[in-house]
Amino acid sequence: MGNIDYSRLEEITVRDQEELDAIPDDFTGRIYIEFGTLYNRAIVRKEYPGRVVARGNSRVEARGNSRVEARENSSVVARENSSVEAWENSSVVARENSQVVDRLTFGRIEITGNARIVYMPKTIEEYCSFYGIEHDKKKGKFFKCVHKKEDTFFSGYENFVYKIGEKAVADKLDPDPREDCGHGIHIAHLAWVLDYGNNWDDLAILEVEAELDKIVLPDGCPGKIRCNEVKVIREVPLEECGIYGKILAKRQKT
Repeated sequence: MGNIDYSRLEEITVRDQEELDAIPDDFTGRIYIEFGTLYNRAIVRKEYPGRVVARGNSRVEARGNSRVEARENSSVVARENSSVEAWENSSVVARENSQVVDRLTFGRIEITGNARIVYMPKTIEEYCSFYGIEHDKKKGKFFKCVHKKEDTFFSGYENFVYKIGEKAVADKLDPDPREDCGHGIHIAHLAWVLDYGNNWDDLAILEVEAELDKIVLPDGCPGKIRCNEVKVIREVPLEECGIYGKILAKRQKT
């Protein structure tokens, strides 16, 4: 692939093992794998900060502590301590101490050894329990990643402004749970928003409050949910967001 400045890329598609192995460990963009056969699988050995996605008809093996998303008609073998998310029509074979998150429409998951399947929440109550969301059965405290410029917080697409202590209201809400990214204000648990905004140099995390009965939980629930109204409670310093948050805070300063 020649000399590549990976720091300028938000995503990259690899079509052979040499291209995959050449990606540096600290690459924060999204990696799409579009190669591998049943007898000559693509091998993911590293745990990248960003997402690694097997798509199309690719055949992939995740090793070590690597993390891979299996999408479309791809097939992934999870070994050792790796983690795989199974989507759509993909298939996963989980071995040893690996973990598989089940988001399948069809597809299949086979497990051996100490491998385990994590089934995703199907109600907002299950979501809150699954991700440790603080709530009082009527309202819950969620998180939103936004851009921050000169103490102004705004979303990434429509420049929708959020103000501390005030309510933000969407002009419309898509109620269809089959739609993963419909109209509305998108919120999530903390790990999801950190991962989503990990390559923004102006990332800020807001803690917001939303009414549970007004939240749309997409089928398969990738972590992102939506509603038509939230109250902005505060900005959460990245340093308070665990090890990953501290890494992102340090990256912003440098």
